[in-house]
Amino acid sequence: MQTLIRWRLKEVMARYDIRAGDLAKAMGVSHNSIANLRKAKTMPRLDGESLNKLCNALNFLAQDLTGEITPIDLISYTKDPVTPTPAETPGETELEQSSQTRKLHSTDNQSPTSLFVA
Repeated sequence: MQTLIRWRLKEVMARYDIRAGDLAKAMGVSHNSIANLRKAKTMPRLDGESLNKLCNALNFLAQDLTGEITPIDLISYTKDPVTPTPAETPGETELEQSSQTRKLHSTDNQSPTSLFVA
């Protein structure tokens, strides 16, 4: 299965030369918590408060920052490859069966005498 949403904390930290220990201290969490966040390949479950705290700490520690680090910088999205399904067209035998079924149903409503009238 292809990962469509990737967690990019490790890349952001490398780009702005942010150390895990410094980030842990700025956020008030353990070094192991930051190590686990950095190792994650897919987006971890973070509530809004934690994500805000993470972005604030990254912005505080970032060197050579030209803009703000936002949650959008921490994820990358790849569009789900949609495989179009071909339109199902009935085969010749299905058409014939459908036609025969309609003929049978149309004659079911007729009385037996009307079937034999010439």
